[in-house]
Amino acid sequence: MSFLNYIEKSFPRVLAVDTEFRFKDQSKTIIDEVVCVVFQDIFNPKDVFKVWTAGRKHVKCPFEFRDCLLIPFVATAEAQSFLTLFWGTANNIWDVFVENSRLYKTFRSGKGALNLLTTANHYGIPEVMTKEQKDYERSLIVNNKTYDNKLKEQILTYCEKDVDLTRRVFLKQVEDIEAKNYLKTDEDYYTEITQILFRGMAQSSVSKMERAGIPIDYPKVKLFKDNWDYVEKELIKRYNKQIDCFDEFGTLKYDKFVELVKRNNVFDTWERTFKSGKLRTDKKYIERFLHLEDFKTYKVIKDLMNITRLAIFNPSPDGKLRCSWNMFGTETGRCSPSSSGNIFGGSKWQRAFIKPSWGSCLVYLDYEQQELAIAGYLAGDKKLIEAYNSGCGYMQTAKWLDMCPQFATKETHPEIRENVKTLFFALNYGAGPGYVASNLGITLLKANHTLIRFKQLYKVYVSWIGSVLKSVAMTQRITTRLGWQRHSNGTFKINKDGKMKSIRNTLLNFPMQGNGSDILRQAIIKLQEANFEVVAPVHDAVLVQIPLGDHEARIKEAQNIMVEASEFVVGGPIRVGKEVIYSNWQQKEKDQKFFNDIFNEIRTYCKSEIEPTADRS
Repeated sequence: MSFLNYIEKSFPRVLAVDTEFRFKDQSKTIIDEVVCVVFQDIFNPKDVFKVWTAGRKHVKCPFEFRDCLLIPFVATAEAQSFLTLFWGTANNIWDVFVENSRLYKTFRSGKGALNLLTTANHYGIPEVMTKEQKDYERSLIVNNKTYDNKLKEQILTYCEKDVDLTRRVFLKQVEDIEAKNYLKTDEDYYTEITQILFRGMAQSSVSKMERAGIPIDYPKVKLFKDNWDYVEKELIKRYNKQIDCFDEFGTLKYDKFVELVKRNNVFDTWERTFKSGKLRTDKKYIERFLHLEDFKTYKVIKDLMNITRLAIFNPSPDGKLRCSWNMFGTETGRCSPSSSGNIFGGSKWQRAFIKPSWGSCLVYLDYEQQELAIAGYLAGDKKLIEAYNSGCGYMQTAKWLDMCPQFATKETHPEIRENVKTLFFALNYGAGPGYVASNLGITLLKANHTLIRFKQLYKVYVSWIGSVLKSVAMTQRITTRLGWQRHSNGTFKINKDGKMKSIRNTLLNFPMQGNGSDILRQAIIKLQEANFEVVAPVHDAVLVQIPLGDHEARIKEAQNIMVEASEFVVGGPIRVGKEVIYSNWQQKEKDQKFFNDIFNEIRTYCKSEIEPTADRS
């Protein structure tokens, strides 16, 4: 029996599906109106169900689809459409886009590299329409709110073409997965389809999160928007006094940036650009040094310069923030939302705009020291698990390495805790003694000795991760417990210039990041099943809105669900911390000060105006 035969026998019907719709707002996550839905039977392609929904208040689905296997390309759109039509949630979803990403994300990059037309071309499926034709057909839907019979027929025909193309790509994808993952037995098929349906359900959960939206303090957002242009330069000037990197026009002065790097004692290890030989100043590299206050201030200044372009200051009509969470957007399966639309993607002071809806509280539920715990459970390293179970794995490690007294805590010795974090980073990303020496401020000889002792302490994990890399070299893929994969050419990848580059250090952390993303997906699904309103995923945490009243009991219930999710994925419990938010989300002192400074400056400006631009009632 082939994988395709197994799928056919496992479901009453297997149907490719596509919906056409118009979005309600600029976030492109909330549907204003579903225009039509088309289903096509995978094994009997002449069985096509066309449902015109535009202008109709109550439209029934032509069949009960909950037991069927639905095959969309990017399931969030179809799941959102079903919710808009009050059809409910599909139980079985195979997201062709997600599975395509699982197979080929490592090898294909750039805009449109994994879209439907490109994927069809990869599988040698004849072109049914060009990108230009597809864009034109979509414009007919987006730019119209009424449709005559001719336009209606044209849109249904276009939608049917998309469905048929999805059907043909799916058939090729099934063969591809069977070959690449060496599926042979019914047990292999069962495991594979179960894991694929888990990812499909996760996409459906994303639609619910996007639909919920993040509640914010809309009056404060409006006050900020109305007055920001008038206070921006004054604030940037004030912060720049702390680091002296920019001129009066907000332009970075390279020589002053060099001095900043030197003042923070990281000049010797700071990377340089290949062409000019100058110090790197790009955003991604700067983020490595946000543990240093000067670079945190530097990032805030850069964020302030770009702030008016951020979509977070253009909430939806209901006053909530939304963005596409783009689950499975990274090679490890993590979410990768647009930085302009994601309030969690910028400086933390922006989170102070977040405020629960009336009669509710928000709860930030965060897996504590998740990577350390995952590493211990996956490797079966009892010493690492013991460190995690001590309450703070970093401080316990420091004590075992005689880096601090036995009575030390993270409150009394925070710098020691940060030093141990550096050792774990070196272990998980392949950094050597040079990196450790630079970050700990010790000699290269001492750094090398410390690393050797550290690796000896967790020798079970070191041996296990070594065996994982050997397996990657042989099988050319690395897989999480729930089946998310990164395919590769062993521990190397071929760049566009044809040269080979080692990806060993990236692969070292894949088990922790990949399984961490599976844990979060499992947690979100289970929280929603228990009727929790999950409004956002934040790396290894979730933001949940809970009605006041019995919220304390509900918070404990949510924590238990998340702990159970971690046990389900990696075989051991990971603690879940909580932060309850009753009003504007208070940030840590430094970040909250930025937020307060901005509004103090705005208030000062408003008072100086004869006719203030803000409504201060």
